[in-house]
Order: sequence, then structure tokens, then C-alpha cells
Amino acid sequence: MNTFKMAFRNVCKSFRGYGIYFLTIMVGVALFYIFNSIASQSVMMELNRDTRLTLLGISREMDMLSGFVAAILGFLIVYANAFLLRRRKKELGIYMILGMKKRKISSILLAETFLVGLVSLAVGVLLGIFLSQGMALVTAKLLGVSVSRFAFVFSADAVRKSVKYFGVAFLVVVLFNMVHINRQKLLNLIYAEKRAPQFHKIPMTVSIILFIVSVICLGVAYHLMLTTGLIGFFDETKRTTQLISVILGVVGTLLFFFSLSGFLLRLISKSKGVYFKGLNMFTLKQLSSKMHIAFLSQTFVCLMLFLAVSAISVGYSLSSALRGNPKETAASIGISYMSFYIGIVFLLTCASVLAITQLSEASDNQARYKLLEKLGASDKMLSQSLFTQIFVYFLLPLILAIAHSFVAIKVMSTVIELLGDISIFATSLTSGGLLVLIYGGYFLVTYLNSRKMIT
Repeated sequence: MNTFKMAFRNVCKSFRGYGIYFLTIMVGVALFYIFNSIASQSVMMELNRDTRLTLLGISREMDMLSGFVAAILGFLIVYANAFLLRRRKKELGIYMILGMKKRKISSILLAETFLVGLVSLAVGVLLGIFLSQGMALVTAKLLGVSVSRFAFVFSADAVRKSVKYFGVAFLVVVLFNMVHINRQKLLNLIYAEKRAPQFHKIPMTVSIILFIVSVICLGVAYHLMLTTGLIGFFDETKRTTQLISVILGVVGTLLFFFSLSGFLLRLISKSKGVYFKGLNMFTLKQLSSKMHIAFLSQTFVCLMLFLAVSAISVGYSLSSALRGNPKETAASIGISYMSFYIGIVFLLTCASVLAITQLSEASDNQARYKLLEKLGASDKMLSQSLFTQIFVYFLLPLILAIAHSFVAIKVMSTVIELLGDISIFATSLTSGGLLVLIYGGYFLVTYLNSRKMIT
């Protein structure tokens, strides 16, 4: 079998197990295209000179975000690829046993990356072109102009940017794969799945102390931010206080997830009636080991969720307040687009990180679930255990992110209320609904795909 055929077969196999990864890349490319094609939407509208300049100004704002958004999505691609590669170590080791050289294996991975990149870019751009037609109508409504005729919107510049930025991301993946393969030894590849990640159990007393410290850090951070307010940002002393509150917030979030595995889960295990019921003992052990290893990713996801909710809520409220002033139309639309753009990208990224991590965990733990099945556990019990693990893993960063967002929205509300009679908490319900739709959808798809793996 030649290199391309093997790569094609491997991509098809990976797509069945990691459809979320491919879907996220496609949606990311589509969003990237849509928000970089705003300048081309003018062909659908009867625009005067001022309105056309407004649209060009919004387009320039999107240009400034392009590199940042591409870096976030590029991180997601590299992160997901690392998980996929880790799962395939035994497969790559078998290739080497059969006499395949590392150069040949690298060429297969190169072909796979090329196929994934080509399909993702093609489908993502096509999806973006289709959805951008609707975005043009939204833009027209925000600008207060009518669409007198329909004209198909296509932005060659947005296509070039999508190919350039995402091409660089996939090039990084290729380099990462080549370096990784060259460093691996045959035994490490063959026995990779039997090498469980090592972690040191934290003493219960230390966990409780760290948990209390995390709560204190978060409490102080919230208090400093609420008392200083956003208006105080222009005062040097208050700006220092706000910086301290941000640092305390990040440290508190990190300590919260670091201590939780050794504190809360072991506390639940003290209740014998709960601990020994059904598969709860297995479920809690799995959760505890996950939290020990994944506290950094949980912290990252929590902070990304916080930024996503805050960006969409605050951005929409601020744009609504400015829209009442005709002179601020461009600023309001630009803020609305930028906040929505960043918020959705952050939300997709953190949901994908959780989903890919859980799918990888489910795949790695297939042997454990098979053993439980042989010992008499029913499919219903296995599914309930898996559901609980994934639900808790998705829920914990969301709860803390909502707490962070509440404080941020409270601080921003004082500024927005000065600009207009807008309730930021009312508009936050919109972002909350969007969060539930996307984040909840990723949770449901992750659970269903993971259940397929174990049953």
C-alpha cells in the first residue's frame, strides 16, 4: 500500500473517532472567512460614501484580529494533533516492527496532515461563503441600509488569508510530527498505552489548605475589582490594584482545580453509601486521576469560557448603547462584530479542548470498561459512569467561569449605563443561551461518541 492510500485510510478512521476535531477546524475556517470578508459585502447594498467608509473601517478592525484569532485556532489544531498522535503510538510502533523507516512514517503523517488541511480548508471556506451571504444582510440591518438587489458575495482576500494562516498552522503540525517521530524509540511506541501518566497524590490536609487559599484569592480578586471599577483603570494606583486582582484571579483559578481532586472527590468517598453504590467508586477514581493530570487544561478552559461569555455580553451591550448615537454607528458595529468573533472562537476552542481530551480518555480506558463488563456491569451502568465523568469535567470550569463573568459584567455595567439605558444583565441572557447551545452541544456529542467507544 502506497503512502497516499495509507494516509487516506488513516484520515477516514480518525474522522469516525474524532469528528469533533475536524468539525471545529471547519467551523473555525468558516468564521475566519466570514469576518474577513466584510469589506466585500458592500456589493449587496446601496451605500453612500460615509457608510462605505464605515464598512471599510470595520474590515480593518477585523484585519487586526486575524492574526490573534488564527493563533488561537492554530493552538487548537496543534493541541488536538498531539492527542491524536499520542493515541496512535502503538500503530506507529507496529509500522516500525514491519520494517518501515521513520522517514516513511513521517511521509505518511505529512500526507495525512495535507489531506486534513485540504478538506478542512475547502469545506470551511465553502461554509463561510454560504454563511457570509446572511452576514451581509445582518450588516445591512446594523448600518440601517436596505438591500435593493441580491449579489453573490465572494472575497478572494478572505480566502487568501484563510489559506495563509491555517496553512502555517498545519505546517507547524508537520514539523511537530517529524520531530516527535524522530525522538521516539520502538519500545516507547509499542508500550505507550500501558504507561499510565504518573502523578503524586496530594495529602488531604494540603488539598484543603490549597482549596481555602484558592477561595481567598478569588474572593480578594473579586472584591478589588468591584471596589476599583473599570473607570479607575486610568488612575495609576487603581490600575496596579486591578492588575493584582487579575493575578489573584488566575492563581486562585489554578489552585482551585489543583486542589479539587484531592479535596472534594476524597470527601465524597468518605460517604460509604455513595462511594460503594453502583460504579461510583470507579467513577470517582477516574475523575480524581483526570483532575490530577488535567488541572492546567481545566484552568485554561475556565479562563477561556470567562473571556468568551464576558466578550459577547459586554460587547453586545456596549454596541447597543453606542448605537443610539448616529455618530457612533461604526464603533458600535465594530465592537459588536469583534466581541462576537472573539467570544465564539474562544468558546469553540475551550469546548474542543475538553471534547478531544475526553474522547482520548475514553479511547485509552476501553480496556477498563471491557473488564467491568466482564465482571457483570451492564451497558447502562457503564454509560452512567461515563456520563458522570464527562458531565463533571465539562461542568466544573463552567461554574467558575460564570462566577468570574458575573463580576466582570457587574464592573462593566457601571460604564455601559453611563452611555445609555441598557441592561447588561439582560443582554447576558443572550450570550448565556449561545453558550448553552454550543458548549452543551459539544458535551452531548462528546458523550455519545465516547459511549460508542466503550460499548
